[in-house]
Amino acid sequence: MGIIIICGECECFKQLEKYPAVKICGKAEVNCGSAVIIAGKNADFAVNSALAVIVDEGVSGELSRGVQLITCGVSPKNTVSITSRTDEKITLSLNRSIKTQRGVVEPLEKPVLKENFSEFDLMAAFCAKLLIDG
Repeated sequence: MGIIIICGECECFKQLEKYPAVKICGKAEVNCGSAVIIAGKNADFAVNSALAVIVDEGVSGELSRGVQLITCGVSPKNTVSITSRTDEKITLSLNRSIKTQRGVVEPLEKPVLKENFSEFDLMAAFCAKLLIDG
């Protein structure tokens, strides 16, 4: 089983209570092939190896060649985006295949309750769960 490492401005750990997750203050330096890194705004990270790095639009850090980068944002050009919104729900979209611990997950959509989380928090938690659960 992998671990989720959260850095930067992100509150998605509240949605990941059933998963092994840690929140890092300061620079996250990661060298763990089964780790999923969630990098919110103002994240500072250097990743040598990891299963994937999930980033908010506009966030950047040091990333070694071969580490899967997953972008989250409102554009369909992002790996994870939003296809519809209501007052209570949003529909999250995985726009392209991602490599997980158990294989590959193909594009899909999933409606989720907003529950006062930011859109990035919802997208990042959705993606992290897919990566860990495969």
